[in-house]
Amino acid sequence: MRSFVVAAWERRRHRERELHKVTAETAEHAIVAVASSRPLEEQPGVYEAWPAEQPELNLRITYAAPKRRLRLRPETE
Repeated sequence: MRSFVVAAWERRRHRERELHKVTAETAEHAIVAVASSRPLEEQPGVYEAWPAEQPELNLRITYAAPKRRLRLRPETE
């Protein structure tokens, strides 16, 4: 397990970043830990994570909620 810093912000407001310190196996797991702690409608849009001791190794994930609900059709034979 490593210590990661996770930044979360809205695309339009890059300067207003929330910083979280998370212990996780990977940067992806650190982002999931932060993102899964909030409701879907409150997701900020962009997450970036890096090891606390190596800030140059960063991972950025952009999240966008679907613009419309997809309809599932039953399979036909």
